[in-house]
Amino acid sequence: MRRYVSPYVVRILNGAMPGGNPQKMTVSKGVLCMSNRAMSVMNGQYKTESADIVIVGNGIAGLTAAVEARRLAPGARIAIISEQCHPTINTPALKQFAIGKLAQEQLLAYPAGTERAQRIHAINARVESINAQGKYVCLSGGQGFGYGSLLIATGSAPNGLPLNLPGRDFDGVLTLHCLQDYLNLRRRLDEVDSAVVVGGGAHAIETVMCLLHYGIEVHWLIRNETFLSKMLDDEASELILENMRNVGTKVYTGTELVGIVGRVGSVAGVVTTRQNMIPCQLVLMCTGTSPVTTLAEQCDMPMLHERGILVDDQFRTSVRDIYAAGDVAARKNPQTGVYETHAQWYDAVLQGRTVAALMTGHHKLASSSLGVSWHATHLGALYMLTVGDPLSMLEGTTILKHSTKKKYRRMSLVDDRLVGYLSLGTMQPDSLAIKRIIDEGLSIRAVKDVLLKGDFDARKYFSQSRSRAARDMVTSGKIPVVNPLVSSLPVTDRIVRAYTQCITPGGAMLSLPAPTTSRRPQTEPLHEPMPAHTLSSIDSQLTIHEWEEELLPSLSPSPIDNQLTIHEWEDELRPSTDKLPVNSKKVVESILVALPSRPASRNLWSYSRKLPAIVARSSSAQRPTPAKAEKASCHERGDRANFLL
Repeated sequence: MRRYVSPYVVRILNGAMPGGNPQKMTVSKGVLCMSNRAMSVMNGQYKTESADIVIVGNGIAGLTAAVEARRLAPGARIAIISEQCHPTINTPALKQFAIGKLAQEQLLAYPAGTERAQRIHAINARVESINAQGKYVCLSGGQGFGYGSLLIATGSAPNGLPLNLPGRDFDGVLTLHCLQDYLNLRRRLDEVDSAVVVGGGAHAIETVMCLLHYGIEVHWLIRNETFLSKMLDDEASELILENMRNVGTKVYTGTELVGIVGRVGSVAGVVTTRQNMIPCQLVLMCTGTSPVTTLAEQCDMPMLHERGILVDDQFRTSVRDIYAAGDVAARKNPQTGVYETHAQWYDAVLQGRTVAALMTGHHKLASSSLGVSWHATHLGALYMLTVGDPLSMLEGTTILKHSTKKKYRRMSLVDDRLVGYLSLGTMQPDSLAIKRIIDEGLSIRAVKDVLLKGDFDARKYFSQSRSRAARDMVTSGKIPVVNPLVSSLPVTDRIVRAYTQCITPGGAMLSLPAPTTSRRPQTEPLHEPMPAHTLSSIDSQLTIHEWEEELLPSLSPSPIDNQLTIHEWEDELRPSTDKLPVNSKKVVESILVALPSRPASRNLWSYSRKLPAIVARSSSAQRPTPAKAEKASCHERGDRANFLL
């Protein structure tokens, strides 16, 4: 049977890839290989792979998108490229891991071996740049990897210390961000009597509570005069800081580091802008994060970015077939019209699911807006919740406040609609219910007082709203009109396959926009609508190659799709630092299969050298005996356990 190779593959075989041989080659010299993971083209020294969906980064947004894409498109080729050498972990749980409430194995965001079970090709490599015109990414070492749709989920990086700060390299100066940082912290806690925490955000205060749990004296340096100045007003900030002082924290507002003092290479203290020296053995930096936009800068076509990669409501960047999600994506705030990033676990999960639906052509599943952001955490005896923009200064905004000695609430309203909500107290309100009220623009005229006092009953409120809507429909005889969501770009229900080219009816390549030097954020749509006749002509040419169509399995749901689901993100894991358990020598039992012993020199989180082979299900004539099946099952379980070793 005759095989067809796309023009992109021809360019690869002719040496178009970085570091390739420019001499002329013919397609007949190449060998085309296909598997259920990725397609490979091998020609002498070349080995170039591709996938229909390529995801850069294996954080929660990237892995959620991969798993959801597999569920929606069982026949698609999916690949994740990441420098991270361990499975995806539940980053909000790192605070509980630091105080010993969770074992290391319990940090996994998905069950061990999810990528292998879901036929997701995991590649441990660094992506250096993007060739959007050729639709491939350049890996370290000069290799390339083609894509049909590309998702950038590179996350964020810690801000850390200034490069010119004296003493920043002393032993005992840590920046808390990833798993390795928290492992390093846990090894040092038994030797520390006094520590300095630098930062004025939620991460900093959670770190302070972690150190207090171990009985360590904590000095907390905040650059601003208030805590969380972008989310809290002065009254809320003072309530939290006073609560922290009452539990033994020494708080320094309006204070920054000038330098770090050391003794024989280790931290001995810090010097502040108030010209005082604080003795300590540990300095922890919790000064926030910044999105990693390197790939936007290293793309051959202009990709709009500033503080994050700019995306529209469907998480599309300014470059065709390239999406961004997670901490790196800057989405327009529906209330202010400003592009903002949201480094929140809840948002990252929703974004991963939405992007997966879009990349697989299931646009109806991704039609709903994600709405406003929200943040909830537990700070000792206080619960903190912010939804929307509680500090909103929009025209016509009314501010309502209610405060007692241990409670504080603030609501921002425009007419009778809620646009921002802030709550501090011993009880936490229903966060998702309040978010729904803001997202749907519901009237709170009847529940304004109970919301302000913290006695809001969400179930009763929404039940009455449904009853009222039904009564109005019966009395008026009219069905309520639902306004459909409008997309800025017409979409088609298909997966963008790798190595396809956009050909106009005349046979010429579809012209690409000229590169521009402007990268400033804008609030206009990132994609201009295309004429309907152009889309139809393009779609008629974008067909799956014969060899792809022949090898694609039937689009039937896999049994494992019903088993490997994301944790219940509605019950987001929040650090609990109120009634912390007494530190004991009791061993925390793991919820996973017992791990075999390994030499102490190996890292617990490195992958096993030996990966189990994926064996196709045997037919009834070749089905093994029950004894052999049981032996094979035991061997398979052992290989799964080795995934963490």
